[in-house]
Amino acid sequence: MDEREQLLSLIISLEDQEEIEKYLGQFLSESKAKAALLVDKSGTVIGGKGTASQFDFVTISALAAGAFSATQELAKLLGEEEFSLIFHQGKRNHLHISHIEKQVLLLVIFDDSTTLGMVRLFAQKACQNLAQIIRKIREKQKELPQVEIQFGDVEDFFKK
Repeated sequence: MDEREQLLSLIISLEDQEEIEKYLGQFLSESKAKAALLVDKSGTVIGGKGTASQFDFVTISALAAGAFSATQELAKLLGEEEFSLIFHQGKRNHLHISHIEKQVLLLVIFDDSTTLGMVRLFAQKACQNLAQIIRKIREKQKELPQVEIQFGDVEDFFKK
């Protein structure tokens, strides 16, 4: 199973979700950022924490994942294996995107009540913790039985 297939079939238990939320909350408290989102590279939100309720996290996640993918292509054109983070600075709000592991990103929304240095410092620690959780989820998933669905089976199911 390649990385893309692993990602699409990532099954997160309630226990794993709570652990993800715990680390995101800890990161926010340390960094003083507004919001932190764990997303896959397709832009699907895996977990999120924060007080920035005025933002559309689903759309931000999708666009940020696209921006990250485009930036990775730029890295290749420049002879780099990858760029591990992206930073967008606005007048009021800023976005920091970190590559965690394989197909997973950490998006951080913050304002001038904290600094880029604080966000970067604590994002490194958060990325390490979150990478461990994602690896643990993937390991548990390897133990699950593989199920293949045949389209004929689905058609027969709906005929009944």
